[in-house]
Amino acid sequence: MKKRVPLRRRGMAMVIGLALASAGAAQAAGFETLSASGANVLKTCNPTNSSGVTTCKVTSLPGESGFDLVASRSAPIIINGVSVGTQLEKVWRHCTDKKLFIFGVRVQMNANQWDETGAAFNVNDVLRQVRTDKGVEVAYFAGSPAATKLLKAAGRTFAGLNEYDTAKPPRNNAWVDFRIDANAAEASGPSSPNSPWLLTKTRAPEGYSLQDFALRLLNSENEDVDQNSIYALGYQPVCTSEACAPEEEEEDDD
Repeated sequence: MKKRVPLRRRGMAMVIGLALASAGAAQAAGFETLSASGANVLKTCNPTNSSGVTTCKVTSLPGESGFDLVASRSAPIIINGVSVGTQLEKVWRHCTDKKLFIFGVRVQMNANQWDETGAAFNVNDVLRQVRTDKGVEVAYFAGSPAATKLLKAAGRTFAGLNEYDTAKPPRNNAWVDFRIDANAAEASGPSSPNSPWLLTKTRAPEGYSLQDFALRLLNSENEDVDQNSIYALGYQPVCTSEACAPEEEEEDDD
């Protein structure tokens, strides 16, 4: 004989169940899918650094459950022979889906003088190489110590801040651009020497490896000043076929 559950208790159980489901959905909503076609290249995340904005935000590493840490490294960021910061990287692989990975990178900048201006090196964009034939989702984690300036936007493009004259950057599905603002000695306004952890979730059927040009760090905040970028060794999905390789860019006619 079935035990009859009082209506009031059944209602409470339903409310609790819905609340738990909503909480789980909110947690999983941190990663955002980047478009692979169309004119809308950039996904807006948190350009105002507002604590109330949760787009692209996760509250722990790697941002989703079910992943194991499989690689971790740190390296100095060198320009003109000067160490201007540290690059931190981590890679996580899904416990059961062995071809699904999350690649994470964070920069921690210092105020060392690296050129004649005396200004600290400012990182406005961190760009990561990915396979062109695989989808990409992105998220950020403020980290510890926490970044005070968060992820502004992200998209599948090679063009960073002030590197394009159009309203929207040109698409390049071989790269993921994370628009940030990491600087240990900001000339105007507050500084944020630590970037957030910038997370790329994508499939890598051939695994991953360290590659010389896996990452690009761009300093381009001032539009009327020469921009500087650094290519850095980093973790990258392996690609051994033309199907996943970057497309060759057409040269402009003179």
